[in-house]
Amino acid sequence: MIYDTIIIGRGPAGISCGVYLKRFNLNPLIIAYDNGALKDAHYIDNYYGVNHLRGNDLALAGIKQAEDLGVNMLDAEVVSVEMLDHFYVKTTKGDFEAKSLFLAMGKKRNSLKIKTANLFDGHGVSYCAICDGFFFKNKKIGLVGAGPFMESEYNVLKHFSKDITIFTENNDIKLDAKIVKDKITELKGEDRLKSVVAGDKEYELDGLFIALGTQSGMSLAYHMGLALDEKGFIKVDSNMKTNIDHIYAGGDVVGGLLQVSKAVRDGAVAALKIKEDLDSF
Repeated sequence: MIYDTIIIGRGPAGISCGVYLKRFNLNPLIIAYDNGALKDAHYIDNYYGVNHLRGNDLALAGIKQAEDLGVNMLDAEVVSVEMLDHFYVKTTKGDFEAKSLFLAMGKKRNSLKIKTANLFDGHGVSYCAICDGFFFKNKKIGLVGAGPFMESEYNVLKHFSKDITIFTENNDIKLDAKIVKDKITELKGEDRLKSVVAGDKEYELDGLFIALGTQSGMSLAYHMGLALDEKGFIKVDSNMKTNIDHIYAGGDVVGGLLQVSKAVRDGAVAALKIKEDLDSF
């Protein structure tokens, strides 16, 4: 089955897009592993018609609205997206195909929780194996993570180097790499990363790839080759269209006013343009 649109993320932008597309008699699929940043908002007092409502209650109301309309929902983590004749979205609960995409999963990027975490970003530390793996061909590579996202990054990196060390808390990993269970406590180097400290040992590395948690909006953007602005947000035009045909984005992942009202607007605008896009298929 080919969906008209796969929406990644079910915050206000994703739900809004799904509702509009369904009302256009299209067939969207919303994929998400949680309810987005809105669920963590204590109270919402500045959204039309809402007074002192808990963020998660508003999120659940939006999800129920979409479900009542018949919008398909999938609780899963997106592992990767391939762009061929259509879009192929690989998740922890199967693979799905769509004619278009709407990215609405927020901007959060998981990094190491240490003082030197971002010191070598772009200078030996990377968040995208497809983007940067080639630069570490036949070199010593470190990879941090524990779940499907980490394994998907490993499957890319193993084509560039046989010397890979995985720093993980997962006891069930069965990958052909050196496994270190100790947490990384320090990154060392001068102009570039030279080594990492984990437990009571220091490991020399040429590069360290971060794949903590799940795929964030930024991780997917890097992997898919989407253009970013100077602040690191996904670039979109006035119709929420990215630099790649049939891919749209909205909500926190595109920056601007990080409010529910703006996210809902982004989803609605994207849905209108996606409908036009699909009409021309």
